[in-house]
Amino acid sequence: MKIPANIQALKARVGAEIADEIACQTPESSCLLLDSTGPSFTRQYIVLNAIGADRLARFGEIHAFSGSVYALFGFLAFSSGRNRIAIESLCSEDAEMVFRNQHHAGRFSGIRSMFRLAKGKSAFGTVSPLLASLEYIFGDFVEQPFSTFGNNIHIYLAKSKDAPLLVLSNNDNCSPELVALRDQPIKHVIAMAANVPRVYGGKQAGVPYFDPVYTNHYLPTLKQITSTDRRTLISTPWRSGQKDNRRYLNCYPSGNAYWLMLKDFTRLVAGMRNVSWSRDIYTAFKAQ
Repeated sequence: MKIPANIQALKARVGAEIADEIACQTPESSCLLLDSTGPSFTRQYIVLNAIGADRLARFGEIHAFSGSVYALFGFLAFSSGRNRIAIESLCSEDAEMVFRNQHHAGRFSGIRSMFRLAKGKSAFGTVSPLLASLEYIFGDFVEQPFSTFGNNIHIYLAKSKDAPLLVLSNNDNCSPELVALRDQPIKHVIAMAANVPRVYGGKQAGVPYFDPVYTNHYLPTLKQITSTDRRTLISTPWRSGQKDNRRYLNCYPSGNAYWLMLKDFTRLVAGMRNVSWSRDIYTAFKAQ
């Protein structure tokens, strides 16, 4: 697969910044925050693979939002060889067509989805496409309950726009309301975390939680996570550099992140071909 120069540069920059962070801090004394990335959550694979699975497991805390939850568990599957579909196969035109068909049924599905958005409705109205993609790529791996994963993982979910965010974890930080979710297959947790209301419908039958980015408590929660004395590495599309005990790692290539997100969002909703997701995966795990 041909990797554009800006994605090659992204991988090199991310690798260098993480190597510098590793030289300064031990994971055990650090916190990792995986911020929302819009439709291109696959950029987080480049970050996570540069960190490495062993080092990731040693972080004192990992906090993940929105599509980065998909990336986090996807990385755990890829790094342990438990993905159902090989990476080389994921980069084929057949796999790209599978993803589009999981979101779109019928010749004019993209037009209908755009029309629903224009009328203020959600593009798809169900998290079924998310579940289908998880089952297709990862198979039995995403059938595991959340309780089988590390105590350092914290997943954020929203119940309403104005209510404080809820956190799912296998430690005492878990919101009491979410303790029962520990026994649920992680595919359902991932789908709810990435359940963007305007795309997948938000709260619906059998899906009581949605993407916390679309609430009034998202930014305050980010600030709360990073306000401790613990060193924090933040993978985000929005900034780079260091401030106090925080290191911001821009996980997007050069260019306007809003514009890049909008292009990927348009391709998703309109049913257009998009190779950026499989290209990110290939870059993370296969490109030298």
